[in-house]
Amino acid sequence: MKANLPDMTDQVLECIKLYTTPEKRATKKMIAWYMRLPHTDNHSDAVDRAIRDAVTELRKRGEPIISTAGKAGYWYDPHSVEVIIADYESRIIDMSETVKALRRGAQQTGIRQLELV
Repeated sequence: MKANLPDMTDQVLECIKLYTTPEKRATKKMIAWYMRLPHTDNHSDAVDRAIRDAVTELRKRGEPIISTAGKAGYWYDPHSVEVIIADYESRIIDMSETVKALRRGAQQTGIRQLELV
């Protein structure tokens, strides 16, 4: 969480639990309104970031908070948890491939340090 915002994880969960289908999602703007916090559409806004951090923390606790790429909002659905699991597994594979490629590139070019003159 951002230092200037209190831990709002439980309140975020309360709000998201009100939305249980992909047709009706809780957007970050709606969650901020529910919590009576200011919200802008700026993704680096402190409230926006705190909500995303809270969702990440809740998922780490095992809460089935679902979202899909390209569509704003979250919903709570224990029966659709495989959607978010598949998304995370896909990201893990992609990151692993990127790490391997970076290692190969570093080995091929060698790591050089520039000297300042």
